[in-house]
Amino acid sequence: MQVSVNITLQICYNQHKITKRKSWYVSMLNKDIYAVVDLETTRTTSESGRIIQIAIAFVQNKKIINQFSTLINPHESIPRNVVQLTGINAEMVAGAPSFEEVAESIHTMLTGTIFVAHNVNFDLPFLNAEFQRIGMNTLNLVAIDTVTLSQIVWPTAPGFRLVDLTSYLALVHGRPHQADSDALATAELLIQIFNRLESLPMVTLQSLVDLPLVLPQNTKTLFEQVLTKAKIKRHPLPKQLQVIDGLAIRRFSDPEPLVANKSMTYPAKRAAKQQLYGNQLVYREQQAKLMNAINNHYSGSSLSEKPGESAFIAEAPTGMGKTLGFLLPYAYLTNQNQKKVIVTEPTITLQTQVTETVNTVLHDILPFEVRAVSLKGRHQYLNLQSFKRSLQIDEGTTSLQFIKAQILVWLTETMRGDFDELHLMNAQQKFIAKLSQNANNPAGSPFYGYEFFERQYVLAQNAQFLIVNHSYLAEYANELGTSENKPYLVIDEAQNLPDAVLNQSRHQLPIQTWLARVQTAINLILQDAKPAVGDILRNIFGGNQLKNKLLRALEMLSVEIPQLQVSLYRRFLLNQKAPATQGTYEIALANNDFAQFWIDQSNHVQSIHTGASDLEDALQELLTQFSDTKGAFSLGERQQLADFRRLLDNISQYEKQLTTFQQDLVDFPEASIFWLTETQSHDSSNLQLSGGLLHTLNYFKEKVYPHFMAPTVIGATLFTSTKSGYLYDRLNLDKETATVRHYPDIFDFKNQADLIMVKNAPLPTEKDFSNYLAKQLVDVTTSVNQNTLVLFNSLDTIQQVYNHIQSNKKFQQSSLTLLAQGVTGTRGKIKKRMQSEDGLVVLGAASFWEGIDLPGDQLRLLIIARLPFDRPNTVLQKAEEAVINSEGKQPFYQSTLPKAVLRLRQGIGRLIRTPTDYGAVIIYDARILTKSYGKTLRKMMPSNLPQKELNDYEVSLELKNFFDEHHKYL
Repeated sequence: MQVSVNITLQICYNQHKITKRKSWYVSMLNKDIYAVVDLETTRTTSESGRIIQIAIAFVQNKKIINQFSTLINPHESIPRNVVQLTGINAEMVAGAPSFEEVAESIHTMLTGTIFVAHNVNFDLPFLNAEFQRIGMNTLNLVAIDTVTLSQIVWPTAPGFRLVDLTSYLALVHGRPHQADSDALATAELLIQIFNRLESLPMVTLQSLVDLPLVLPQNTKTLFEQVLTKAKIKRHPLPKQLQVIDGLAIRRFSDPEPLVANKSMTYPAKRAAKQQLYGNQLVYREQQAKLMNAINNHYSGSSLSEKPGESAFIAEAPTGMGKTLGFLLPYAYLTNQNQKKVIVTEPTITLQTQVTETVNTVLHDILPFEVRAVSLKGRHQYLNLQSFKRSLQIDEGTTSLQFIKAQILVWLTETMRGDFDELHLMNAQQKFIAKLSQNANNPAGSPFYGYEFFERQYVLAQNAQFLIVNHSYLAEYANELGTSENKPYLVIDEAQNLPDAVLNQSRHQLPIQTWLARVQTAINLILQDAKPAVGDILRNIFGGNQLKNKLLRALEMLSVEIPQLQVSLYRRFLLNQKAPATQGTYEIALANNDFAQFWIDQSNHVQSIHTGASDLEDALQELLTQFSDTKGAFSLGERQQLADFRRLLDNISQYEKQLTTFQQDLVDFPEASIFWLTETQSHDSSNLQLSGGLLHTLNYFKEKVYPHFMAPTVIGATLFTSTKSGYLYDRLNLDKETATVRHYPDIFDFKNQADLIMVKNAPLPTEKDFSNYLAKQLVDVTTSVNQNTLVLFNSLDTIQQVYNHIQSNKKFQQSSLTLLAQGVTGTRGKIKKRMQSEDGLVVLGAASFWEGIDLPGDQLRLLIIARLPFDRPNTVLQKAEEAVINSEGKQPFYQSTLPKAVLRLRQGIGRLIRTPTDYGAVIIYDARILTKSYGKTLRKMMPSNLPQKELNDYEVSLELKNFFDEHHKYL
């Protein structure tokens, strides 16, 4: 038996004692009391699950006035995953009352209150199902949901699980996933929601009320209540806000111009740096050497102006502090020489971190002013006029209206209007693109001069550091650089830049999928099922004419797309060697032949463009008429239109790929590659057209470097061997004129880490390898019980290994939780769980090999399933090999092996992230020991990392000894 602690009202399990308290609850019935409820259950559905704990926190006038909590005996077993999540086991509930024993008292407590829950559509129906099961009346209450409210009032919060929100708002939440703690935390959250809503300007509240929002239960009524109170109190608009054409936004003032102080001398000596740092930074010897090397390189007058020459290249390991290592000397260089510094990063997260480092750390220690601005493409910023127009349109989908509500609140917070600040749910790329596009006649708009995109460039004019991402650099290099006073260029984590350019350039057009979606759209217009697009068209002005216009455009596409597919097949596949009756067949297209194909098919292609354009026009007209027809459509019809609109948008996006392929042929005729993929299954055959850049040969030398000073190239894993020219080739750098610095590892790998290479593991290509690996993972992870990340090269292999582990009895009986990318969640969701949970075994593929920062207990064991070689025999691989062969070089040593070395170094780099961190690595690919190239791979590991060769049956004991030894010092 367990009752929550620190409660004002002590409720006992005994029915007669609870009954004595009924009068207190009856007295509350007609008052504004919110009953915040949380349930813990054996399963997620009321049909098969039972309550094992219920807690209620009562809130009145934004204060918690009472609490109730009790365990409940479900009289059935509690699943292992529920015990792991909640900590509630069979022993704890053995002496607790059944639901029948406490049901009447709970029903009485809640009657007449406003029901609140964090996911109210779970808790209220589940509780009512339990009442119904024992023959009691269900609760008919006003009910509101704190999940959706939180998503609206804190749209920039990192997550909306209760544990995420309590952390974000610094609320006490002692025991997540136990009902008493969760109910109390949700009550505190509700109070914060009230406070946030009451702080919003009246114009924002009015817009929230006016939106056709569909929220769980009666949640929207909260906006109406707060608006009513606001109209009575009439608080003045906060000084930091202004109202423009009905939108409350943050005020923006042009920054004061920067004032240079050229008399400031760079602190080259240790004593000078320490004096500059004061108590805010710690002097690091290797970091200081990097600073001085950069300052010396760019202070001289011997730098070549030829693109790609005189680069400064630094391989700076994790933990050295490389970000400050390049920012500080560049701050002095830009102050002295009045040049801007462009810093390019591979990810948004790093882009934000570097910007904050300049504006906080450097700002606080430097004897002159320094500023950084993060720059992104125009599509990243909200356009106020486009958003204002969207408020007048009901697209027919609840998710888009919800996003508008989030943006309305966000506008009262954001200075930048950058969509990356938001954590939008179900955001559609096309819809966000519309909100960022320039509205027509901007000079006549009330928002002229207030747009966020313009703000960033005003800030950029008065900042020394402009922080961009790799894709932005590739696209806007000519705008960032100037011929009169070329800026400095820092390429951070430079090994990622070529791939960013290549990935951005590559596109796919699945022709059969495109055609199928066209046919689906036609069927949706003609079908009689309810709700139907045809019904919507019949109920709007000019609907019949619109229907005919839509059908004409779609039927044109349905004729021309198959013609395009037949032409591609006849031109490029018909005379090729016949592939197997099932499977996938790829063929590269000669660029000259492909260019001629577009010329020969120009009439068909133009018809496709015309059909897609007519389709977009008809859709826009349909949306306008739908929005103007107020109150005529059901929720089902609105959702039907939303699905239809998404379908047409998708059809249009496919059409735009045709133009992209043709443009690549014009812009990059030598560096581009195009190929057809035919997938055959029984009697059907599907074609996919793909294309983009094959390599970055001369790309940076021609498109990027001419606009900047000689670049600084820096990263933790740049080189693939001491002699390899891979880095220079991919980044178009001149090896002879480059200045190169290698900085030693900072971490004590000898004492912090252990590398185990399994010498008797079967080859990863063997048929039963997935089963073998699964058994090894179970043995290893259950013996050490540490957070584990297993790195794969293939999502298919992850699925196979996941299935084997899930069915393993030994693993089922353990306390571990198995997560798999593409099976149990996305990379982002899995990473978030690793940051907050213990006992996880995570199976991850490509995106887990780099860019994951999991220090301490978040990651203790890293397992590499197989060496990270690219998949052989693909069109891309063959084409790249052909280019390398044509230069008289060996593809394996010039491309395949260097890529694997970099990926392996990046993967191992996930483990040790701080000087006090520790952990172990296992490699289950024996080729690292048996193949000649294995020596190269082993040589590029951290120099003092212990490398051990063991049989698989020795691994668990080695790991147990390693972790036992390190746990002694905790």
